[in-house]
Amino acid sequence: MRGRPKLEDSRDNQYRVRLNDEENEMLSYASLKTGRPKSEIFRLALVDYYNKVRLTELNLESTDEEAWDLGKISLKRVIKCPFCLSQIRIDLEDESQVTCDERDMGPETLYEFDFEGECPSCGRTYRVTGYVSEYPQGALNSEKINVKMTEPLSDIPVSELPEQVIARGKETVEKLLAGNKRQK
Repeated sequence: MRGRPKLEDSRDNQYRVRLNDEENEMLSYASLKTGRPKSEIFRLALVDYYNKVRLTELNLESTDEEAWDLGKISLKRVIKCPFCLSQIRIDLEDESQVTCDERDMGPETLYEFDFEGECPSCGRTYRVTGYVSEYPQGALNSEKINVKMTEPLSDIPVSELPEQVIARGKETVEKLLAGNKRQK
């Protein structure tokens, strides 16, 4: 038995990646919407990051006339309203305080934010806090974005809550009860 012929550029190297639930949902969403396998999404992200690192490195070695402007990362994001769960477009650039620290491959730019916004669907106020780190220039290093309610859920009439929020509340109570039973 001979099996399949060996590819010229076969993928024999493996790398295991652990994801949290949110990262797994993001990967599944990207795969579903693009029709690409999850492994290909990782490879495309790797190629993009690799090219940004190489361009940054070459810029550091070049004279000012030869260096390319690598631009910066987009700070446009989609968040979910914590009340009605509608999707909201935000541009964090408008709300950020920017700081830079010099590192091996140029500056690391940190965009920090803490602001309130109003949901266009339900009209309730939410709070967005966190940061986005860009390093090297033009590449996302890390981000943490928290979206929270500005008023307690208990102050909102149940009739104004979407079914998803009510279901999420029931799941939370059920988990707490299950946890209490295990502790006894």
